[in-house]
Amino acid sequence: MKRVFPDYKKANMTKEQFFYAYKELAQTSEEHVLLESGRVGKLCIAGVDPLVTMKSTDGQSLELVWRDGATEVRTGEPLELVADFVRSMNVDYLPELPDYQGGVIGFVSYDYARTYEPIPEIAKDDLDTPDLFFCLFDRWAVLDVEDEVVTFMTLPERGLNPEVVEAEWLQAAAIGEKKRVHEAGGTAVEFNRPENIDVSVTGPQFEQMVRDVQRYIELQEVNQVNLSVRQSKALEVEPLAMYEALRSFNPSPYMASIGAKEFAVVSGSPELLLKKRGNELSTRPIGGTRPRGASLQEDQALEQELLSNEKEKGEHIMLVEQELEDFGKVCVPETVETDEFMVIERYSHVMHLVSNVRGTAAPDLSTAAIIKGVFPGGSITGSPKLRTMEIIEELEPTRRGLYTGSIGWIGFNGDLELNIVIRSAYIKDGVAHIQAGAGLVADSNPRAEYVESLNKAKALWQAKEMAEKA
Repeated sequence: MKRVFPDYKKANMTKEQFFYAYKELAQTSEEHVLLESGRVGKLCIAGVDPLVTMKSTDGQSLELVWRDGATEVRTGEPLELVADFVRSMNVDYLPELPDYQGGVIGFVSYDYARTYEPIPEIAKDDLDTPDLFFCLFDRWAVLDVEDEVVTFMTLPERGLNPEVVEAEWLQAAAIGEKKRVHEAGGTAVEFNRPENIDVSVTGPQFEQMVRDVQRYIELQEVNQVNLSVRQSKALEVEPLAMYEALRSFNPSPYMASIGAKEFAVVSGSPELLLKKRGNELSTRPIGGTRPRGASLQEDQALEQELLSNEKEKGEHIMLVEQELEDFGKVCVPETVETDEFMVIERYSHVMHLVSNVRGTAAPDLSTAAIIKGVFPGGSITGSPKLRTMEIIEELEPTRRGLYTGSIGWIGFNGDLELNIVIRSAYIKDGVAHIQAGAGLVADSNPRAEYVESLNKAKALWQAKEMAEKA
């Protein structure tokens, strides 16, 4: 089959215009995706009304649902099937276009690891989250945030004119901007954690879980385990309104809004799982957290305390070592390195210790094999990874589903970018489920770790409150 290039048209657009155009167009379809670089990143990507959605729930097949309602089921390893489908489109790369030039956008749930790791089945699967969910669009838009240039692209040989897509987006941007001005009002300044939130585990239960982990550490089965708490409460507004509120005060590197027929996702993740450009791979583990200070002086004091805390530094070093080990499986060994180590990154409610690990991909590995080699991220399981996942299954009462999975894209050219799903809400049947956790080591304070886990969800609850009060 001959290879083709995407058709495209460029126009000027600000990041806010891009978002409000997406928000307006999203009302025309149940299925839509937005990936935003809230800070440090360069691109924002959006698509509405996909040509085909791909979903896997059994680890052995992939269901494809086309826009016209036609369905098909392909058997095999699901992530390999997704990557094969993308590659089969035979779309070539144009150097004058942004890094993302089409492919699939969606997520891999944490529980996808069950398809290739021997994890016991103990926790309750109460949300029935797909193992994989990806959309392929025949028209999509990519914004260069710095240059404020948006590229409207269409799948070649589909009869779509990118100028028509451009006109749709520019019209939607104008309408969305008018609504934004008309609806602009006060936002919630004071924030208190909402009452009557259902939790997967209570404080005393979580504290016992911490002690259980510390017993495993004492037995030298693990060095560290990340355990989490899921909080749930009814959402009284559309998920996209909650996302709009979140992006307004807590811009993060890997923001995401996903609308699907059975669920929605609101995500403000700060953490990268895997970035691939050509043969170059990188990951950016996060480990070590403090709340933001009420003043500059308090903020700086908390930063210094975090940087000098032996527990936090020891935990972070273990996570970096885990990522180095994972990259050693999928990279040319002598190319693996830590090129940034224990720097501070600040967000609206917390600050983190962050490092960067990079390497050159081994030439004989498929896209799916590379992803599975590092998935799920060690910063949200612990070390060693497989044993910690067994302990997570034993101690957490419900399956994680999307939480600590990955949202992102796989491009036609084999490049990809996947985050780690934290600071996120999975919305189903009108209920927002927000999960957060803490890395546990031998000297962890059980009560403090529970409080930290709850605090990490504050930005999402504030976004919910702001959206419902707007």
